[in-house]
Amino acid sequence: MIKSEKIYYDEPYRKKIEAKIIEIDKNGIILDRTIAYAEGGGQESDRGWIIKDGKKYEFFDVQKKPGRTIFLDDFPTITVENAIVHYLDENVIKEFDIGDIIEVEIDTKRRAKLSISHSVIHIVLMGVEKLYGGLENKIYGAKIKEDGARLDFRTTLKFSQEEIKKIQDYANFVIASSKDIKVYPHQKEKEALYWELDWYKCPCGGTHIDNTSYIKNITVKRKNLGKNGQRISATFEYNDLFQEKFYE
Repeated sequence: MIKSEKIYYDEPYRKKIEAKIIEIDKNGIILDRTIAYAEGGGQESDRGWIIKDGKKYEFFDVQKKPGRTIFLDDFPTITVENAIVHYLDENVIKEFDIGDIIEVEIDTKRRAKLSISHSVIHIVLMGVEKLYGGLENKIYGAKIKEDGARLDFRTTLKFSQEEIKKIQDYANFVIASSKDIKVYPHQKEKEALYWELDWYKCPCGGTHIDNTSYIKNITVKRKNLGKNGQRISATFEYNDLFQEKFYE
């Protein structure tokens, strides 16, 4: 089975690496290793550039191909050891051949925003769990974008504006405390990752920041999704301090 080594697990702040093309798939290329995060868990993919002979070609999407499915008693079912496809414009794919040695470089500002956004929605969920407890088990949808994130809950509960303010106040209290965020693997599977902050831990394989001090001013909103659904969304003020952590 063809698979790509996911370098961002071990080197989350690496912005450029050398890799080899091992397969060309329609309008995408598969590399033997990559630092580009493939869309998953609601988080949009990285974007960036494939560099060959000094020339940059933009990739606009990154997706996983089917991999090995893992079943653990204490972790959600996920696939690991995937091949990762980097999609390029159909007019430039002909510039590449299997076996080419190239460089892959990510857009670090986009990665920084996505990483902040993903950690923000976890912190907001902490506030939800403080208020209700157990509502995380009713999440059926998520979307993490550069400018904010949302969670959709299957519930008959209706979040009031007062409750939303309590969640928002809690989230901003957490980020003001400059707390460390931990991301670490399950003892049995390297690609099965946990996100942990204070008392809260959850399975998550997305990209994240390592301290809450990189987040500024979280704003939380709600939206009714019919009688059995609620949406909570979060935005934040961006600063470029986290982006400065990336290196070649």
